[in-house]
Amino acid sequence: MRVFSKIGVIGAGSYGLAIAQCFSKKINEVILIGNGATSRDAVNQLYSNVIAPGNALGSNVVYVNELSDAQECELIFIAVPAAAVPDVCKKIREANIKAPVVSCSKGFDLVNGRLLSVAMEEILSNEIIIFSGPSFASEVARGLPAGVNIAGKNRELAQKISRALSSDFFRIEPLDDYVSLQVAGAMKNALAVGCGIVSGLKYGESGIALLMVDGLKEMMTLSAAWGGLRESFFELCGVGDMVLTCTSQQSRNVIFGEYIAAGGYIDHWKGKLAEGAFTIGAISLLEKNSGIKLPLFSELREVVYAHKSFCYFSSVRQ
Repeated sequence: MRVFSKIGVIGAGSYGLAIAQCFSKKINEVILIGNGATSRDAVNQLYSNVIAPGNALGSNVVYVNELSDAQECELIFIAVPAAAVPDVCKKIREANIKAPVVSCSKGFDLVNGRLLSVAMEEILSNEIIIFSGPSFASEVARGLPAGVNIAGKNRELAQKISRALSSDFFRIEPLDDYVSLQVAGAMKNALAVGCGIVSGLKYGESGIALLMVDGLKEMMTLSAAWGGLRESFFELCGVGDMVLTCTSQQSRNVIFGEYIAAGGYIDHWKGKLAEGAFTIGAISLLEKNSGIKLPLFSELREVVYAHKSFCYFSSVRQ
């Protein structure tokens, strides 16, 4: 007997389609909720031609444009950019959907410089779960091996979701750290921008490794200031996601960083959404709200937003 028979996925972009397809093999029906600007045919073409060429979206993935069509879902996944999460939560509340909400978005509440879950909790009375880890959409969509962590205040629910939706090629591991899961997911994108800058400046792979280690330390420090655990960064959501996002040419954030290194301006960027750029822009607010300093990420803010030269390596002291 299946634990969940119907789940919803809000967001018909690459990641939403990928997890909808992944979960369709474990669930009777997956409701994929778009924004009214597309159709099932367009979604099929995006999946089959771009995300997972040669593959077809499962017949039990039902595309809809209205949240009201997700009333019977037992879980709702949010797979949209972090900045859009609060608005999506308001729509969930307005639609009177009571199912637990699982956020796959990797970012902060940038307006207030805090964890995204805090903003979600202010809007929703639903139980909230966070889902994050090294899982490129194109690979998840094709059924290649991947894994994520999942955490929430309701540990039993997180474990239930893990048991219900994990498969041989998609591992979902519960984690008892709601804070670090979110900090790692957001900050590794910002760090990947820095790694793209190092790559673009031809500072070598050793330089990228150095930046990753320093960035990981600052990520841990920020998490600890908000009650997170250092050891959580050695899980999939931490080192796993950091290595993937910081070293792959599939990473939008690395590509954006290389663009900045080549003299590009953020206001002129025409590429795919790079979530790390937004996190970098909020570093001062994150420092203020946590009471700590983040020297590496602060320099990245100056490079990306003030177009200053990247001098981090020459400024590092023993």
